[in-house]
Amino acid sequence: MKGTCVIAWLFSSLGWWRLAQPETDASQCQRAEHPVISYKEIGPWLREFRAKNAVDFSQLTFDPGQKELVVGARNYLFRLQLEDLSLIQAVEWGCDEVTKKACYSKGKSKEECQNYIRVLLVGGDRLFTCGTNAFTPVCTNRSLSNLTEIHDQISGMARCPYSPQHNSTALLTAGGELYAATAMDFPGRDPAIYRSLGILPPLRTAQYNSKWLNEPNFVSSYDIGNFTYFFFRENAVEHDCGKTVFSRAARVCKNDIGGRFLLEDTWTTFMKARLNCSRPGEVPFYYNELQSTFFLPELDLIYGVFTTNVNSIAASAVCVFNLSAISQAFNGPFKYQENSRSAWLPYPNPNPNFQCGTVDQGLYMNLTERNLQDAQKFILMHEVVQPVTSVPSFMEDNSRFSHVAVDVVQGRDMLVHIIYLATDYGTIKKVRAPLAPAAGSCLLEEIELFPERRGEPIRSLQLLHSRSALFVGLQEHVAKIPLKRCQFHRTRSACIGAQDPYCGWDMVMKKCTSLEESLSMTQWEQSTSTCPTRNLTVDGHFGAWSPWTPCTHTDGSAVGSCLCRTRSCDSPAPQCGGWECEGPRMEIANCSRNGGWTPWTSWSPCSTTCGIGFQVRQRSCSNPTPRHGGRVCVGQNREERYCNEHLLCPPHMFWTGWGPWERCTAQCGGGIQARRRTCENGPDCAGCNVEYQPCNINPCPELKKTTPWTPWTPVNISDNGGHYEQRFRYTCKARLPDPNLLEVGRQRIEMRYCSSDGTSGCSTDGLSGDFLRAGRYSAHTVNGAWSAWTSWSQCSRDCSRGIRNRKRVCNNPEPKYGGLPCLGPSLEYQECNILPCPVDGVWSCWSPWSKCSATCGGGHYMRTRSCTNPAPAYGGDICLGLHTEEALCNTQPCPESWSEWSDWSECDVSGVQIRARQCILLFPVGSQCSGNTTESRPCVFDSNFIPEVSVARSSSVEEKRCGEFNMFHMIAVGLSSSILGCLLTLLVYTYCQRYQQQSHDATVIHPVAPAPLNTSITNHINKLDKYDSVEAIKAFNKNNLILEERNKYFNPHLTGKTYSNAYFTDLNNYDEY
Repeated sequence: MKGTCVIAWLFSSLGWWRLAQPETDASQCQRAEHPVISYKEIGPWLREFRAKNAVDFSQLTFDPGQKELVVGARNYLFRLQLEDLSLIQAVEWGCDEVTKKACYSKGKSKEECQNYIRVLLVGGDRLFTCGTNAFTPVCTNRSLSNLTEIHDQISGMARCPYSPQHNSTALLTAGGELYAATAMDFPGRDPAIYRSLGILPPLRTAQYNSKWLNEPNFVSSYDIGNFTYFFFRENAVEHDCGKTVFSRAARVCKNDIGGRFLLEDTWTTFMKARLNCSRPGEVPFYYNELQSTFFLPELDLIYGVFTTNVNSIAASAVCVFNLSAISQAFNGPFKYQENSRSAWLPYPNPNPNFQCGTVDQGLYMNLTERNLQDAQKFILMHEVVQPVTSVPSFMEDNSRFSHVAVDVVQGRDMLVHIIYLATDYGTIKKVRAPLAPAAGSCLLEEIELFPERRGEPIRSLQLLHSRSALFVGLQEHVAKIPLKRCQFHRTRSACIGAQDPYCGWDMVMKKCTSLEESLSMTQWEQSTSTCPTRNLTVDGHFGAWSPWTPCTHTDGSAVGSCLCRTRSCDSPAPQCGGWECEGPRMEIANCSRNGGWTPWTSWSPCSTTCGIGFQVRQRSCSNPTPRHGGRVCVGQNREERYCNEHLLCPPHMFWTGWGPWERCTAQCGGGIQARRRTCENGPDCAGCNVEYQPCNINPCPELKKTTPWTPWTPVNISDNGGHYEQRFRYTCKARLPDPNLLEVGRQRIEMRYCSSDGTSGCSTDGLSGDFLRAGRYSAHTVNGAWSAWTSWSQCSRDCSRGIRNRKRVCNNPEPKYGGLPCLGPSLEYQECNILPCPVDGVWSCWSPWSKCSATCGGGHYMRTRSCTNPAPAYGGDICLGLHTEEALCNTQPCPESWSEWSDWSECDVSGVQIRARQCILLFPVGSQCSGNTTESRPCVFDSNFIPEVSVARSSSVEEKRCGEFNMFHMIAVGLSSSILGCLLTLLVYTYCQRYQQQSHDATVIHPVAPAPLNTSITNHINKLDKYDSVEAIKAFNKNNLILEERNKYFNPHLTGKTYSNAYFTDLNNYDEY
């Protein structure tokens, strides 16, 4: 009976498993995927080097003569064999404890305060290397055959970055000069391209000049001919709307010795041009950020890897540039901006085809032919360096490439360029470059360098053609990958289908070989015309057994429970014609009788009509019910599922959570801070979107400053020869956040009595000595008096609160014969020019174009901008230009939709005529058939028709009065009419003259003798005759906007404050009390 049970369950479970297995979609098996070489598959060819405690293997260089690889890691230098990466020599180069402590004191972490190798250059039999050395960069010159042998050590400033996060590049020329592009200071705010060492004078790019370098990220550098080329990416200074990054190619002459009197110690030949790598189209898609380059000197080609911005969608591209195209851009015009308000415009190149020629004689002998003033102004080239082809050689979305290396391979029929690309998730993509300008590239394979694709970025990628190997620097090790792995392909179809230019099928040896290994080129078969596809056929394999779980079975009329376990054919599952798994998929043991579930009921109706709801179905443990000690059914008797999840209800408005509190408006003494929230799904949520609260309510600390004591001065001399002396000092204190806001406070006086016999211990100064030598108190004592105050000095600042002072002298008269000296300060200070400095307005970006006002027949759309970036304030200039632009749109004629108008009808009883028209379209849309179907007008009568008028006869009295009009009346009427006509004519003439003058003033753009446009700004524009037309327009526009500026300007009531000092000491030299 037990065997029957097991067999029945086995067959039923087999049927269930086949029904449960998803069938592979036929279209999925036909899709084209590039081959992926897993870490396990590449393992037999992969060579790796690891060292304990060594990380960041970012610098790799070769010593081909000794067949060695030199590696720079954090705190270490290594020499390895090129063949198998076996260790030859390891040298630890760390930081001393003093340097580390200094690094920690600057706020850096333990991870940053290490020695990261960032320069590794071979020059003859020497190795020049530099490290960050815990933000104190240092360079050493070592023997290449013995890294412990240090010939000299120099500072790494301007040769190596301070931070391991800063990008840099460096090279050594044949003459021994070191060209380095790196940050020259601790925070990395002073980037420079710097030349040092060698016999030529050190030079650098202009300091803190964004037109030379604007927050660059240096990528690579090359020594080519008369020039040294640098490739980097930086913030585009010529992009006038928002912030964007452009890739650059820059160059300097190697014989440049700097300027004389101008641009001393600075490059005079530095020029840069933009590199364009974009996907063509009606709106090109730009890959703006250069990540890596590779130079092929034999072909004068530079391969570059470009990506999108880190905050944008991930996308990468490879563009190829010809050196002649770069030279052509440098020979073309410059892009020049006269001032910060001017546009960038092309400017002719004064030295086209410049090849670093020098001046032979005169004051500027040995300097380059380039004019020093031109060298200072003209840096950026107008023309953009275009790639060899309009379409990038290779593009890929959702991926970022970090490094590139290129190999030129001799195929059976042609030379093929193979591009190796390092990704940010730890793989290397092998790409065949386009075989023709119009052809596309092919992704031949992708090599995984980590098991299970861990996603670690690649630090360095170097290709050595003589060894046919690729060397990869990673975080924890160095790897070597051979370029030729033809033995990987076992069959002819696999060898030819790989489309690998390195490999072909040798028909004599019957195996896949390289061209060098083949016996005869005529018997060597190769194909590179198509792109390879991945073989998707997969044989199935069982996974692990599941844990034992209860299950039910039927044995005739009896139902029992058992322990069952299963395994699935999913490790991997068979795909695309692969073999099924062989063996049992279920095991059953320890059967007993349990209850059984009834079938599920139908799903109930959804609980909601829109939005997410629930449906319920139920079952019961009654098929059969548990009996004879059987257990109840295992599982749920009720199931729920979502419904109407795609039928959305109308959105309801709600507030988002409150954002973080903003910075307090005051550091102490009470301020205000705000936090905000936004209304989702609409603009009309109940409540406020801003909430305020007091902050920093603790009182400001009391600040106190005290001046030094004045010298002792005598007050008087008594009859017995003794005298009194006094001295002063001032103390000021307040609870203020800024010590500079302190005012001079109370005066403190000390007095002492000095006897004539010297027993009091007074140390007599010069003034007291004069009194003592004068003898007794004289009756002719003259007390000192102050002279008049001098005029106030010029204010120290033109705006935003400055200081001025005035003086007086104690000589009106001078104190004599024991008279009292002048009391009070001799120097007085006062605040001045307390109004804020003016802020000039700058336009914001243009808004998007509005919708066209008409669908046909000629409409218009418009866009606007505002002078708010920033807005003009405190009397600053307003923005110059239009705030609105309009353009025509949909100018195509509208299709005719109305019939002709009918004739006018006869006049009706109300005196109106009517005509009509009809819409000839059956189903008009849009603006078709817009307007009325009928028109009406008043009736038109004959112009010669004179209606009858009944005139009543006047009475005899009225006739008599009419006859009383005499000659006197006619003369009076004539004179009155003449005078009235003259006055009316004069009034009309005056009005016309005034209107004409206003129209003339409103339309004049270049006034001959401009006058102040408003008395309120007369002082600002009283010299308009010196302005150009642009300044006149600004003054005119500002006059029109005075009311608006007054409404926006908040002028707080500021009171001038006066400070004084009793003696000539600087206010900032007060001692702390």
